[in-house]
Amino acid sequence: MKSNVSAPGVVPSAMPRRPGPAGRGLGRRALFAGGAGAAVAATLPTAARAEPTGAATVREAALSLRDPRVGCLLDGSDEAAKVAVALSLLPTEGGEIYQPVGRLGLGSEVQFPTSLTWTGENIGAAIIQPAPGYTGRLISSGTYNQISNVHFYGKRTSGVLLTVRRPRSTFHHLHFSNSGSHAIEFVGTGESTSAHGNKITDVNIEDGVGIGIFVNAWAYDNEFLNVWVGECQTGLRLHDGACMFDNLHVWGCVGNGVELRNSANRNIFQNVYLESNGTGGTGNGADLWQVWGNQFIGGRLWRNASNGIGVFSSGRTRIMGLDIHENGESGIRGGDSGLCQVIGNQIYSDSTASPRQDRPIVTVGTSNNWIVSNNVLRAYDHASGGISLVGANNVVSGNIE
Repeated sequence: MKSNVSAPGVVPSAMPRRPGPAGRGLGRRALFAGGAGAAVAATLPTAARAEPTGAATVREAALSLRDPRVGCLLDGSDEAAKVAVALSLLPTEGGEIYQPVGRLGLGSEVQFPTSLTWTGENIGAAIIQPAPGYTGRLISSGTYNQISNVHFYGKRTSGVLLTVRRPRSTFHHLHFSNSGSHAIEFVGTGESTSAHGNKITDVNIEDGVGIGIFVNAWAYDNEFLNVWVGECQTGLRLHDGACMFDNLHVWGCVGNGVELRNSANRNIFQNVYLESNGTGGTGNGADLWQVWGNQFIGGRLWRNASNGIGVFSSGRTRIMGLDIHENGESGIRGGDSGLCQVIGNQIYSDSTASPRQDRPIVTVGTSNNWIVSNNVLRAYDHASGGISLVGANNVVSGNIE
């Protein structure tokens, strides 16, 4: 049914108006506002307005990989050289490549230039994969890239599927599967060649031989939103700091769901769901080692083979507002870690008749100065009882035990 509602400022055209003589329709307000002379002048024809000098900026249409000048078949064979041709056809200030449905095979690593936009037709069917026999890295990003709507498929023989080597790019609506190594690796080589300040949104990673997301050296200040990682060796490993994760789901990994190592300090994890990690027999939902100042705020740590979160030689860790339940050992285990905060969590086993989780919180070694407050951590919800803390300067208050 056709709507009779016009767009704002548009007069319905069902009854065409008869054009009136020049000067009519100005009304008294126009005459009094500018005088009769102004009103008459408004009715006279005016000279064409001069256009600004210089060529107007026109956005170039995306260059398709099937363009005859490029000639990609998208049949899985090695077409890295054709991609290089496509990149050479773009303007020096940046351009856009369009990847149609099909399988883009690469037999060598392709390095994207600055200010490139690469857009696939469909996240499920615009595929980038290794060409037969190739086991190296596939794509490396440049500065100010945008990559979206593509499926990286490693065939379990590839190297790293996407290597982020430069700052300030955006990666969204991407799917990574069957990597023969890591799915995504952030790696810079120095202050002027860092992999920082990138944004990663709406990304799925599954079934990789290596790490789902590896934030390696010189890769700080990256932001992750709506990231799902499943069935990799390790879901996420950080070697650098000040990254932000919001809505992170990591499950079913062979080892730890999340690992923080080396310089992985001051990271923020908010609304995390780390579940069923440690399918190889041992593994924590999150595992911290020799880092400091990290925060886990909101979410769930559930049914991981070992601890919900392990905090080892990692001071000033903050754990707030999580459900931590049904893990194979303790809900939280701290070793040689001081000045940590555990506030406002629910820590329990699902069944009080045969509880799986051993204790809600256990600290050992030189751990001290923990603040444990306003948690629900009842002893009879756990196989071995309530909290067990070492150190003489802990603050324990307001808990339901």
